[in-house]
Amino acid sequence: MNNAIALAIVATLGCTTFVSAQNGTTTSTTAVPAGKERISLAAIEINATMIVPTGVKAIEETYSYYISGENFVISVESAYDMTLEKLKAEIAANPDKKLLSTKAHSVIFKETMMGREMVHFESYVEIDGKLYRFYDKRVSPLTIEQVTPLCEAVETIQPL
Repeated sequence: MNNAIALAIVATLGCTTFVSAQNGTTTSTTAVPAGKERISLAAIEINATMIVPTGVKAIEETYSYYISGENFVISVESAYDMTLEKLKAEIAANPDKKLLSTKAHSVIFKETMMGREMVHFESYVEIDGKLYRFYDKRVSPLTIEQVTPLCEAVETIQPL
């Protein structure tokens, strides 16, 4: 397989595992799609990187941590004793919540509050032995189209 074609396939698929046709070895490659960039989370005291839309930054503000940019805000905190499995059980037990999607570290769910439907995402990622919670700010009702890119960005986190 021509290297240019292989690179185009990886760029098109985003995060993928690809097998080299030249020597048959498997390489884990995380390509950065157009309009996105890999950022360090060091500014919020996390030893990892993630792929986000261009211009999004990791920000610390008065004991609060965010990954923020235009139409993109993820809140970050220590997870303490909460886990993804506990969250799924909490959603299943609440008639006002409905699980919409599950990923490796995340869930997207719908919640009805005061007669309004809103969609949220929440993720739990362990980095350097610490469990972190990543979630939407929950200050205004969001749609699945708004939370999906946030959730997908968290799924690209790679510890250093």
